[in-house]
Amino acid sequence: MKLILVRHGQTESNRLGRIQGINKAPLTDVGRGQAEAAARALVADAPFALYSSPLPRAMETATIIGTRTDTAPVQVGGLVEMDVGEFEGLPGPQLRERFPDVMSTWDEDPASAVMPGGESLYDVRDRAWPAVETLAERHDSEAVVAVTHNFTIHTIVCTALDMPLNNFRKLRIDLGAITRLEISGARTTLLSLNETWHLK
Repeated sequence: MKLILVRHGQTESNRLGRIQGINKAPLTDVGRGQAEAAARALVADAPFALYSSPLPRAMETATIIGTRTDTAPVQVGGLVEMDVGEFEGLPGPQLRERFPDVMSTWDEDPASAVMPGGESLYDVRDRAWPAVETLAERHDSEAVVAVTHNFTIHTIVCTALDMPLNNFRKLRIDLGAITRLEISGARTTLLSLNETWHLK
């Protein structure tokens, strides 16, 4: 399977620098433009199966991509973003004031840090990677576009590369960016990471 991961476009939370987990914020005008740019870039990869996280910002991005290629997106729950619990909607600086213990763990052992009332990176990996494996079984020699989220893509790429989740900060996944993997049996190859050429 050729797996093409697309991070959704910008939301108002992204624009304001607020923590965003499983809220139902739609795309901004900028976000819709990013989705359109990704859609234009992916026309060359068609035909492909199209999947998406069920969160509105991902589905809106996937629908824009699908409109260009006459492909309806299918929702996959395992592709949803990390549930950040009580962090939802907070600006970054407030996290250390309100949740110093969690943030200390996030600094030292981020993969095991459980968001208060939410998930850890391990939790995200443990649902996202099985979802990828299911898609690989379903689309063995085909192309698949999956629209998903920042932490979800990080955990998928780390798992694909046998890279410790604690090293996720060595990767960068921008809004509207495209990341490509090739999955063949037990072998997974990273073809590209964080393509943003189409956004310029």
